[in-house]
Amino acid sequence: MPRIYVALDIEATGMDPERDEIIEVAAIKFREEEVLERFETLVQPRRPVPLAVASLTGLTMRDLRRAPSFQQIAPRLRQFVRNYPIVGQSPDYDLQMLSAHGLELRNPVYDTFRLATILLPDLPAYSLAGIAARLGISVAQQHRAMADVETTMAVFLGLCDLLRAYDPETLRRLADYSAQAGLPEAEVFEAIYHELVTQGIGQLGDALAERVRSSVPGANHAAELVFLLPSDRPPRLEPTGEAPVFDLDWIGRLYGPEGPFARSLPGYEFRAGQVRMAQAVTNVLNQGGQLLVEAGTGTGKSLAYLLPAVLHAVARGETVVVSTDTLALQDQLFAKDLPLLRRALEAAAEHDPRLADAARFRATVLKGRSNYLCLRRWFLRQREPFTSRAEALLAAKITAWLAQTETGDRAELHLSNEEQLAWAQVAESEGACLPSRCLFHRRNQCFLYRARATAEGAHIVIVNHALLLSDLLAESRVLPSYRHLIIDEAHHLVDEATQQFGFQIAHEDMRELVRRVLGLDHLGRYSGALGELWSVLAQRPDGSARAVARELGQRLTDLWPRVETLHQHTEMLFHLLAEVAQRHPVENGGYDRQIRITGALRQETIWGTVEELGQTVTSHLRTVLSALQWVSHRLEDLPAAIRDELSELVTELDVLERRARELHGRLQEILFSPRVERVYWLTWRAQPLSVSLNMAPLDVAPLLQEMLFSRVDTLVLTSATLTVDRSFDYIRQQLGLADADELVVESPFDYASSTLLCLAEDMAEPGEPGYQRQVNEALLALLRVTRGRALVLFTSHSALQAAYRAIKRPLEQEGILVLGQRLDGSPRQLVERLKARPATVVLGTNAVWEGVDVPGEALSVLVIAKLPFAVPSDPVFAARCEAYSDPFQEYAVPQAVLRFKQGFGRLIRSTRDYGVCVVLDRRVVTRRYGQLFVQSLPPCTVKRVPVAQIPRLAQDWLVRQQDRLAARVPAEGGWGDGSAGS
Repeated sequence: MPRIYVALDIEATGMDPERDEIIEVAAIKFREEEVLERFETLVQPRRPVPLAVASLTGLTMRDLRRAPSFQQIAPRLRQFVRNYPIVGQSPDYDLQMLSAHGLELRNPVYDTFRLATILLPDLPAYSLAGIAARLGISVAQQHRAMADVETTMAVFLGLCDLLRAYDPETLRRLADYSAQAGLPEAEVFEAIYHELVTQGIGQLGDALAERVRSSVPGANHAAELVFLLPSDRPPRLEPTGEAPVFDLDWIGRLYGPEGPFARSLPGYEFRAGQVRMAQAVTNVLNQGGQLLVEAGTGTGKSLAYLLPAVLHAVARGETVVVSTDTLALQDQLFAKDLPLLRRALEAAAEHDPRLADAARFRATVLKGRSNYLCLRRWFLRQREPFTSRAEALLAAKITAWLAQTETGDRAELHLSNEEQLAWAQVAESEGACLPSRCLFHRRNQCFLYRARATAEGAHIVIVNHALLLSDLLAESRVLPSYRHLIIDEAHHLVDEATQQFGFQIAHEDMRELVRRVLGLDHLGRYSGALGELWSVLAQRPDGSARAVARELGQRLTDLWPRVETLHQHTEMLFHLLAEVAQRHPVENGGYDRQIRITGALRQETIWGTVEELGQTVTSHLRTVLSALQWVSHRLEDLPAAIRDELSELVTELDVLERRARELHGRLQEILFSPRVERVYWLTWRAQPLSVSLNMAPLDVAPLLQEMLFSRVDTLVLTSATLTVDRSFDYIRQQLGLADADELVVESPFDYASSTLLCLAEDMAEPGEPGYQRQVNEALLALLRVTRGRALVLFTSHSALQAAYRAIKRPLEQEGILVLGQRLDGSPRQLVERLKARPATVVLGTNAVWEGVDVPGEALSVLVIAKLPFAVPSDPVFAARCEAYSDPFQEYAVPQAVLRFKQGFGRLIRSTRDYGVCVVLDRRVVTRRYGQLFVQSLPPCTVKRVPVAQIPRLAQDWLVRQQDRLAARVPAEGGWGDGSAGS
């Protein structure tokens, strides 16, 4: 008989079981789709319901005043649940709340959230409503216990139906991996596995299995071995041999009031600035050259460069690469802007045949190596035991996903931070594979190279800066050849180049190398690549193989003590480096403590011990490298048939040899042979504990010029924030683009009429006594009169937390919700709550200074608590400052101005937006450099006033703007007002 389950949900006054109280409980007892019994009750709390909870649930003290206490309903709930398995959406919280109230339930617990992350890997969000929508389940109400329980029951049954579509072997593995991860849901996988085996059902795998068995003798698990079958390669893009020069006036007319965009895109607005930018991009594509474009928010810059890029690429049969910094802009270009462009071109082709071919352009997104699953590493990883819950849970997710994915892109998976770390063990990485020897690459099944093959046939290839730059250093390139490059969000290029042209040696990197080369298993047998090779060769009947095995066995006897010494001294080295980091406290170091390795540090006594340990580590690393080189040469003497059978092991040994050589060289450089054009530092992190050595170039401009800019015919760099006080001088110097053409396209928004900039002139300066208290008081006064509708930007999480503690209770007592980044959710979650409930204040740090897009009245107030100067102790910043005669004015201020402009850009996102920006750092008024910050912004209405006057000014401004907007034609506003990359 089918099993009985209990779906359970509670509502409470908060998320802390020790302090918060239950206000509603609901449960449904069910067998398959039959509801057997229901349980539902409100619960009276001892303290008032917080505003945030009341706004979500609709429950107030008026509803709860006459409800029973939890102690009164607990016995009935225990009797209802009995020993049946409990089903819930993230039920650990519910059970902790019940336990804190005295009801301990030790039933088996099945989590629909966790099941969905395994079975529905590509959901954008895993809320109960989101999972239900994906399964076709209607949700009438949310955040009430009985409604959520009904949805939870339907979701659980829907997920079980999904499991029944898998083949039994996949279910078997899901059960095994889930059990290794300690998941109760392993019982669900196990039960459905036995159900299918008993019934002889394997819907997804039967036909596929037969196909594979006929092609690959001995194959058993079709869902995975299908990757051994050859796959077709898409056609490459072929040059047309033509080089048309596009007329700039014709380009301008395409964007005009009678052009294809106006006819086919709803709400499209003609913008003169967009036309100027499109013509400038067309001109540089026609003639070649370099172009810097600052395009203010609302320009529609993506369409301004995409149309010329498509026309050029299709006419010449050449790839144009478009690089962005953020995933948001990458998604916008591929999922929104390019489809809109295609639609407009298709419509226009009916009137202008010159556009018919352009409408058939091909585009793709190509990501960095580490985003793609490496099939070779995945299958090798399954031979080894999992050492953590995260590794086993990741294996379960990959197993369920592998039969579905076409791309192998980890973005399709929902991974925790720990699972992201485990992903590195199975991901593509530079040096982790030799394509010429990879079985999956030869059959065109490698996800990375399938993506590359698709890109070779595309006119527009969208990448991120990380891939664009890392590909320049790779031995086997991922990007197809290209001569035309458009870099959007170009203000991030220097930072990304700093990271990509540098390197890091993490403690875990050294541990992983040793583990993969040679170890001992629990029975004392050799493991790792060398151990496995010795075992395989020793068991072969061939005399040549057994001879190599004997020699290898003798070498392993000598090598093992040195590998043990390498491991021990590596542990000692990195523990000592952690001690060095903790001896050198740094200002505002946040969660990472970064210590620059200077000449002075190298003279300290403790660094002498670091070097002694480093000598031992590098010496034994050379011994390991020599052993790997010997094995590589010795394997060349074996017959080709044996080498083919050992291809996976041979590839792994080659990869390890290159990795050992790389780590040895990098350790040698940092510890003993530092270069003057580079900066070195060590990083210590407490949670999760990690230590690393790091290098970055002091100046990326010559590297960018040599490796990237000089190799392309056309280079366009654009952003909403490239100039400081209307000048490109700073970004030219940082990128080494002295001769590039330049264009500033002002925003079409009327900032003078829509935006009030209030500069507080009587605040204490940051760092002075009383500054944080004055910030808190200013926020309370301002946000009370504006009723929230605000985003407050901080430069450190400690300042954010101080403000959060000070303003949350008093504002929420007045009906204004206060949400803090990392305290109440991710930036995306907080922004969505602000959009849904404008009487809200969001406090954010680095991730919120750009990329946040909240058009309309929900965001009417922006507060910048402090000018966003870099942390002076940051190793790269400190080292680069030494290259300037006046580092503050020439480097620190321009860098902060660009960041300031990004933050300001959050406020006005469409032609109908209005608002108030408040700067609570008086240096913008009292210091000479402060005028650069103000002059770099669009021309707003500026008020330099005492902080006490700001609330009244803000209130009056917002009221006048509301009246002005009400008098305007309602149809104003149009397509593409803002941009994810602005």
